[in-house]
Amino acid sequence: MVNDTVNLRQICRKLFAQAGILVLLSTQALADSVYVDMARIDGGHEGSQLGTIWAVDSWFLTLVTLNFRLSGVPHGSYQVRLHEMPDCKNPGEVYNPFGDELGQRVGDLLAEMVPENGILGGIHGIKPPTLTADAHKLTVIEMRGHALLLFSADDDAALACGVVREGEWEDPR
Repeated sequence: MVNDTVNLRQICRKLFAQAGILVLLSTQALADSVYVDMARIDGGHEGSQLGTIWAVDSWFLTLVTLNFRLSGVPHGSYQVRLHEMPDCKNPGEVYNPFGDELGQRVGDLLAEMVPENGILGGIHGIKPPTLTADAHKLTVIEMRGHALLLFSADDDAALACGVVREGEWEDPR
């Protein structure tokens, strides 16, 4: 009987170890990465390139991380939002698959960003308004096929836009 218990424990340990490896491998397989080319869309400046935002799934937090590399951004305070359509001229509404209220929508990514000397940079993790185990966590795969917009926090005017391309993983540049 003692040997049976020891054997059962060894079998359980091996099964849990193998299950853990499968979870790690499947998590990496679901990770994604894409560069979003951001251009101005406000009057008189349409098409002026500001730079890129690199969206990557964070393996550590299982949340999207945005790495901003934008320059020539006018002084002010800005918000970042993901919209329904992949079109900067007609982006549709803020991405809101669950019909949540303002500020709680999946597409409300960053509430306030302020450029320094025209440069909007840095790495920002995107988390749901309420971070719980069952909260919906945005992924790069879900972002693909949508427009990413930079809005003035002062007057809600759109400054810049880029389309999150459909496709495969993009390596860091």
